Amino acid sequence: ALLCDAYNIEIGGHTDSRGSDDYNLTLSQSRADAVRQYLIERGVPAAGLTAVGYGETRPLDPAMTNEAYNKNRRTEFIVRAR
Repeated sequence: ALLCDAYNIEIGGHTDSRGSDDYNLTLSQSRADAVRQYLIERGVPAAGLTAVGYGETRPLDPAMTNEAYNKNRRTEFIVRAR
């Protein structure tokens, strides 16, 4: 991320489908915010980082299994040119 100063980086937080929609949205935003803060503390310019919580709206695996839940709890980075 330190080498990507010509880019904007979106940090997307995701959850599994367990829990209420509101809870999952808040949890995913907290996850994304924590990663953003971690990167800022290590010298990545804050201006190029955004944190977005998607809750359970973008599952990688829609199954209702522990394996699927594990896949869906994640943080993703999207890098875009400024």
